[in-house]
Amino acid sequence: MGYRLAAVFLLIPVLGQCGPGRIEAPPPPRELAEPDSLPSFQAGTIVAPLSVDLESALAALERIVPDQLGDLETRLPLPLKGSKQASFAFEVRRDPFDVSFARDTIRFAATLHYRGRAWLTSSIGPTLSGDCGIDDEPRRARLVLRVVPGLTDQWQLSVKTRLAQLTALTPAERDRCVVTFLRVNVTEKVLGAARGALESRLPMIRQRIAAVDVRTPLEHLWEELQKPIRLADSVWLLLHPESVHLGPIKGSRRTVSAILGITAAPRILTGPMPVLPPVPLPPLGKTRMDEGFILGIEGALDYAVMSAELSRRLKGQSVKAGGGEFRVQSVNAFGIGGGRVALGLDFDGTARGRIWFTGTPSYDPVTSMITVPDLDFDARSAGMLVQGVAWIKGGAIRDFLREQARVSAGELLDRLQALAVKELNRSLARGVELSATIGASEPAGILVRSQEIIVRARAVGSARLLLGPEVFPKP
Repeated sequence: MGYRLAAVFLLIPVLGQCGPGRIEAPPPPRELAEPDSLPSFQAGTIVAPLSVDLESALAALERIVPDQLGDLETRLPLPLKGSKQASFAFEVRRDPFDVSFARDTIRFAATLHYRGRAWLTSSIGPTLSGDCGIDDEPRRARLVLRVVPGLTDQWQLSVKTRLAQLTALTPAERDRCVVTFLRVNVTEKVLGAARGALESRLPMIRQRIAAVDVRTPLEHLWEELQKPIRLADSVWLLLHPESVHLGPIKGSRRTVSAILGITAAPRILTGPMPVLPPVPLPPLGKTRMDEGFILGIEGALDYAVMSAELSRRLKGQSVKAGGGEFRVQSVNAFGIGGGRVALGLDFDGTARGRIWFTGTPSYDPVTSMITVPDLDFDARSAGMLVQGVAWIKGGAIRDFLREQARVSAGELLDRLQALAVKELNRSLARGVELSATIGASEPAGILVRSQEIIVRARAVGSARLLLGPEVFPKP
């Protein structure tokens, strides 16, 4: 009985052999465990300059702020010491507004031309009256309105308005309204009455601007930024927007502008079109001033491509070991899980058949090569190398494969890099243009999975979203 068992065990290694000197080793088993994904890159900022033409705001302001105030026939009380029977009337005509910008404030300025009249009624004598700017040139004053625009964290326009200046244009007699018979300067009375009339209109300005819908166009833009962008067949750009912040507001004579910063972690990857759950427009973040991002470039190296490349380079190469010659005919690579790969070698020479090696690929950033430095015989293949083929297990064949079993990832990364440089300047949606510059890329590691090897690189770049007038249509 003992001899029969021993004979069975001696036959087990030979069962995988098909004929003299032929080895047919089974492939290594696959593992269920997959490695974690590669660390994500730090998010950067894509800038989106916002520019609003002040033409519509100026037109609205011209409508809200009247170009004429007061009435020379409407008398207002004129407090005078010792008299309760003095009164005055005024009439103001406004020139069109001139628009300028100071830091974050829009300045609307206009010259006012005004006329005034005063009366003193006496119970014992005739009513006395006097005027200015009626029989001679109207007096002049300077009106300045200041408007500070902004956005709330819920993307609503908000403004602060105030009447910053309403004074005589010059201190000269030319711009002073003096009623000589009363010996009183009614300039401040006239301008004070005009001030009250103008300030009553300021809430209308705030209401008009706050009614502009900013959120809806930005929600549409945010939705577009989340969509995968096809760069080529099976090559996709993901912008991965995360948050939004607003930079300082600036302006010129006719436009007001600000920088909208979109925090994003863009990636270029290969494979089928990614399906991502939509993320709603986040609240507006605090003001920041930064620009630039790291572009993640990911390429999938298919095991079929790897097998073809290794077969092309190794076919016909031979290694002479102590007991014979080992000549490679083809190589078959696949992932076995756990971050490891298996290489099956069809060979002939002194012996022939197929055996398997396993190992953990690594990436050499200097040469841009994927190697398997710990490549070694699979346990089941090693167990079959007995009797006349034990010489195959020598170090010569293993060391040969460790040296030769390498594929270049540089070509894949270079192709994706060139594609990124070419395709990152494009239209994303109506009125939205992406303009980007990408610097040189550098390797960032590999991820060995069962279906493919993911090769990753990083490139520093900068990008802008150019927003046309279509994004914010005029009300």
